[in-house]
Amino acid sequence: MLKTGACSVVLGRGHYRHAFPDKKGKLMKITKTTKGHNEFNIIHLVRRIDNYSKYYSIPDELSFILKPTDKFYSYLKKITTDANFFYGPLKCCYMEYAGDKDLLDTLKDMLNNYNVYWTSYSKILKFTKHIMMGLGYLHDNRICHLDIKPENIIVNTRTGKYKIIDFGFSSLEPFDDFVYNIRGTPSYFPKYYPTEPITLWLPKVEANDMEGNPPMRMNRYLVYKIDSYCFGRVLYFLKYLYEDQKIYACYNNERKQNKKLNEIIDSLLHKDVYSRLTILQCIEKYFNTKNGSICKTICI
Repeated sequence: MLKTGACSVVLGRGHYRHAFPDKKGKLMKITKTTKGHNEFNIIHLVRRIDNYSKYYSIPDELSFILKPTDKFYSYLKKITTDANFFYGPLKCCYMEYAGDKDLLDTLKDMLNNYNVYWTSYSKILKFTKHIMMGLGYLHDNRICHLDIKPENIIVNTRTGKYKIIDFGFSSLEPFDDFVYNIRGTPSYFPKYYPTEPITLWLPKVEANDMEGNPPMRMNRYLVYKIDSYCFGRVLYFLKYLYEDQKIYACYNNERKQNKKLNEIIDSLLHKDVYSRLTILQCIEKYFNTKNGSICKTICI
């Protein structure tokens, strides 16, 4: 597996003839440290969450620094495409293998009329609940991910398990580092970017989170609703492509599950940030989950 992001690359077996350091069942994550990149400040808090490995794949605490003078540094420059990534020392660590594809890979499969994974609304709802539970446990521990997108959700197509990765944008309540340095991925973040292409599966963003003086600066609990919106866009993308290819059937259960998924997406994508549901509120409303402290609702 090879995953390339704005601040990191992830290497694992199957690429480049195994010519890089490897540990059994692990992937290597190589990260450039930039201002506002919070992953290594947050992951020790994520690790304290009960059953965290069920929902997240995070770097190990042990790491080492890769210097520009190291031979492996030069090798990485040859096998990666982002030349801007290499400008100084890089932080290297290992992380657990989470799956064989990220969600974006499965969406591209559908765009290319090749879908062997997403086979029912039931499967999409199972995915929805699992990711919501993962986000809910973060929120219950006063952490926001703030960069939920298809590239940051890993799918194990063999086991049907899903994990959230990449906590580089994450922030801890009261979110001071975020609200005064707001950042997010266009097409998923609740802000309209005029240069961002608009498609049927990712229509124009019309949320009011960023209007005027962003409301979240006065009411920090509204930051939690960024994860709601980002995940809502992910689900909209997934559902649109699934329905574009599915063979329609007149089953009552299919209709009910389709309606439920539509209601969840509408709740997550409400244009008014004050009316939009938090992840924890959605878990209670749509999955009636009573699982320890996660059933706690953040009231706005």
